[in-house]
Amino acid sequence: MDASFLEHLNDRVSFKISKSFGQLYLLPRAEGLSLYYVPTVNGEPDYSSLGACEVMVSLEAVGGLWATSRAFLYGVESLDENILIRTDDTPEANDILIKLYRDKPKGAQGSLSGDEICWLRIVTGRSEEERRRIKLGPRDLLCLELACTSVLTLSASPLHAG
Repeated sequence: MDASFLEHLNDRVSFKISKSFGQLYLLPRAEGLSLYYVPTVNGEPDYSSLGACEVMVSLEAVGGLWATSRAFLYGVESLDENILIRTDDTPEANDILIKLYRDKPKGAQGSLSGDEICWLRIVTGRSEEERRRIKLGPRDLLCLELACTSVLTLSASPLHAG
């Protein structure tokens, strides 16, 4: 992966979730949500690192991601969201897993207490660098929810009708 995706940040709505270990860019498109993850190595983005990746979440999967991020943001009951992306049918291919989940409920009798941590997991391979786990705070969940809303709006726009 290279930094060429950054050129698209100026001409469209985008969202960025920054952590000390990397940055996740969310680029809404009419056909789905593009996720670009760039690890931070020695304080600088490293686009050539094994952990760098580009993943497209299809339009069909964005609605579930939107609903789950919204439920987590507002602290209501919800199951995890699991998106499995098939890369191809060759034996050496790795399927991609996008998982939005939160810790087990910490309240009385398994109810939500509000202290549960939300996570986004992106798994593109077997190595540790290819298994990214990002802790999501309220701002991060809001970015994800707004990015999904933008995809749904773009997909319904007559400007993008296909």
